[in-house]
Amino acid sequence: MKVRTLSLVVVLTGSAAVAQDRPLVIPQVEGAKQGRVIGRAMACGVAKGRTGAVVTANRARMLAAVGSAFTEDRYLPELDRAIAFETSLPSPSEAACAKAVTAFEALEGLH
Repeated sequence: MKVRTLSLVVVLTGSAAVAQDRPLVIPQVEGAKQGRVIGRAMACGVAKGRTGAVVTANRARMLAAVGSAFTEDRYLPELDRAIAFETSLPSPSEAACAKAVTAFEALEGLH
């Protein structure tokens, strides 16, 4: 009995160590954050080619991080909602657009 308990502790400790090496990814939170950045950039006139490439790259990154089900059911709906909301707002000011483009370029630079 003690051997099984010790083995379980070793397995759980090893799993926790591996989990600490990878950052926590919550698909719906990432989708909302990235959607806000991309939506604001779109509202400020960033070309569709650039925003589309970032969406595609982030989708692939999310697929690798959490798998197909979480990407399709949680990440993409939140991404779409945030983009739709941001693009439905009135045009941002020049200062807001400068911040939005800077944030978009930082997101674009992750790939």
